[in-house]
This record gives sequence, structure tokens and C-alpha cells, in this order.
Amino acid sequence: MKKPSHRQAVIGGAILVVLLVLVGGFVLWANRESLPPVDEMRGRLLAFLETIPEPLYFLAFLILPALGVPLTLFYLTAIPVFGDGQPAVAIGLAWTALALNMILCYVLGRWLLHPVIEWVIRHRNLKIPELTPQNEWKVVLAVRVSPIPYAPQNYILALGNARWRTYLWMSLLIQGAIGLAIMLVGESVLTGGLGYILLALFGLLVLNLVIDFIRKRLTRESVPDKE
Repeated sequence: MKKPSHRQAVIGGAILVVLLVLVGGFVLWANRESLPPVDEMRGRLLAFLETIPEPLYFLAFLILPALGVPLTLFYLTAIPVFGDGQPAVAIGLAWTALALNMILCYVLGRWLLHPVIEWVIRHRNLKIPELTPQNEWKVVLAVRVSPIPYAPQNYILALGNARWRTYLWMSLLIQGAIGLAIMLVGESVLTGGLGYILLALFGLLVLNLVIDFIRKRLTRESVPDKE
């Protein structure tokens, strides 16, 4: 029996996701009268988030993205959990947790779990670039604007022996900007007002254009892979 190609598998998965969304939407529509109002559901979610202990949430933010948990989940909920009416404090704490997570990933990939993580990365058919002082910043930038998930990005750069300062400051610059926009969207949605949402959506649009431009420029240059 012929094994399905990668393209066929992607198309099949996309069709399955669409079907699940349609079925879920139909079920929600059929039971719409029994569901609480949107404002009530939003209020319940916001009240739940405000009960989460900040130290526990900070620890989860620090550790779980290194295990593959999507960063977006933390970005969307950071201000309600950390905020306490002060979005700037919440954003600062989220950026701090993000920086510590990047450091954790670097240490795990470079030293503590190097053989295991290298096997996982290669098993996923992801290439480990060969970094040099001349191409390092370009490689870090290319990886950060690539569609590769966040955790593998960190491990690829650590395995490629990216220097500490280049890895951290460029990664924080890009992820911090993306995170800020998503955090503002999450705050506006959960509080039920426009608030920061227009500014955040504009920021995401600009970031997307910048990242797309950088990606196209960098794809014209080849980077040697680590054997």
C-alpha cells in the first residue's frame, strides 16, 4: 500500500479540522439558547484567571513553553493573571518569564539534554544550522521569523551553538514584540472593550509585513547545515 505523501497528509488534516469546526459550530448553534450570554462567559473566564496564583502561573510560563505548550496561551492570559489593574506590570512580568524560558531552553539544548533534544530535532526533520560569527545574526533572525514553532526554534539555535548574547537579545526583540501585540488583544477581548485591540491588531499587521519582508530577504541566502 502506497504511503500518503506529506502534502496529502496536510490536506487531509486541514479537511478534518474544518469538519470538526463545522460540527462544533453546528452543535453550539443548536444549543445557543441554553448557553450563557457572551458577557457572562467572558466574566466567568476573567474571574477564573484572576484566581490563578501569580507565582504558579509565572513558573508555568517559565517552564511549559520549553515542553511545547503554545506561547499564545500565555500571551492571551498574561495581563488578566498578572495585571491586577496594571497592564504594564503584567507585560513586564510576561517578558521576564519569556526571557527565563529562553535561557532554560538554551541550557537544555546546549548542555543538560543535548543528545536527547538533538535526536528530537533531527527526528522531526528540522535542520540544525552551522553558525559562524559572520552569519550568526542572520541565522538567528531567519529562525525567529520562520514558521517553526517556538520551542524548536530555541533548541535549533542552541544546538547550532548560537552565542549567548546574539541568541537572547534578538529572540527577545522579535518574540517580545509579537507577545506584546497578542497580550493587548487578549486583554481587550477578555475585558469586553476595544481598548488596546485596534492598536494591537495594527501592530500585528506591521509585524507580519516586516517578518514577511525579512523572511523573503533571508531565503535568498543559503546557510550551511550542521552535520
